[in-house]
Amino acid sequence: MALGEVGSLLADVVVPTGYAVRGGPLAEDLRRYKSDRAGVAEAAAAAGRLRGRLAAFLAGQGRAVWAAAGMTAGPQAVAVVPTGQGRSGAHPLVGLVRSCVELPLVGLAVVAPEAHARGVNPGWVRVAGRVDGCGAQVLGGADVLVVDDTWVSGGSAQSVAAALKLAGVRRVAVVVLGRHVNPADRRSAAFLAAIGKVRSG
Repeated sequence: MALGEVGSLLADVVVPTGYAVRGGPLAEDLRRYKSDRAGVAEAAAAAGRLRGRLAAFLAGQGRAVWAAAGMTAGPQAVAVVPTGQGRSGAHPLVGLVRSCVELPLVGLAVVAPEAHARGVNPGWVRVAGRVDGCGAQVLGGADVLVVDDTWVSGGSAQSVAAALKLAGVRRVAVVVLGRHVNPADRRSAAFLAAIGKVRSG
């Protein structure tokens, strides 16, 4: 589904905590914290740095993000973008988010991993009708924070935003730990030069 076809189902605001420049420290942490090849200590250290980054960003910039999304009282729940790569068990991002965000977690399940491409597909995930930790509270009218680790095309996070809105969520704010930037891409190189890598990690 093209972005133009989903319109108001897209996230109300998308904000990265920093730019994950290929080969840089943030990009390496995003790779290591969920890698099966990284050692336990290495993965835990990367996860700790990412947790600190997210907590500091939300503490310092959260109110501005909520305001930009049109959330008058901030989000009432949080959702974590699931992996589309068939990972067994819980995605490590879920534990990372739960350790620093004190909001009920919206249950999401990948319905058809093979159907997910770089476009927006609200049918890629199924949204639970209830919010974990909220008893009978349903999503209708709620404002939700969505957290993703890496933004490349935005298809995964925007697919989740669209699915949440179809489930009755009012507003969605997406916070991404790292916006992927490849310096080898001419457009990315020009962008990095323009910002002087001030926010790169």
